Amino acid sequence: MPDAVQYTSEAAMAAQAYLTQWISLPDSAIRDLDDIDTAPEAYNWGNKTWRGLRALAAYAEDRAGGWSNGGFWEWCASGPLLGWPATPKKLSMTEGETVQNSVKLSRTRIFEVSDEVEPSGRITMLAHLKISEGGGPLAPRVYFHDDTGGTTRKIHVGLIGPHYLVPNKSTN
Repeated sequence: MPDAVQYTSEAAMAAQAYLTQWISLPDSAIRDLDDIDTAPEAYNWGNKTWRGLRALAAYAEDRAGGWSNGGFWEWCASGPLLGWPATPKKLSMTEGETVQNSVKLSRTRIFEVSDEVEPSGRITMLAHLKISEGGGPLAPRVYFHDDTGGTTRKIHVGLIGPHYLVPNKSTN
């Protein structure tokens, strides 16, 4: 398993290769990464994405091992070695009311998921890693669903892509 990657697309491919025991990441989740991979921040964004995906996998593994003191936010806040910053600028476990109450905005957060989680194969995902703050519409986002307490015992990633694919009141 690599310690570092060059690009966000490489982070996604590494997750598909090395983290499948704990993360479900369908090809459909990897979207519009060409501009992200060629941006001046590409190396930084790629490694932050890889760090975030490894944090999600480590959380799922710890949950399977018996950790039960809350969800991903609480796990990160507890200070694990592979944790992700549990701050509003880096992690959101939901979306604001504007997004949730807007059909136009909320439908952009419906992503593919295992039919073991949802028989229709699609679910609304509101939790996300904020890979970059202030990167504008290109700033990468990783949307996920926590099924670590469910049937699959995995994190299901619905999107690794630019912020413009999941607009909010600020970007709309």
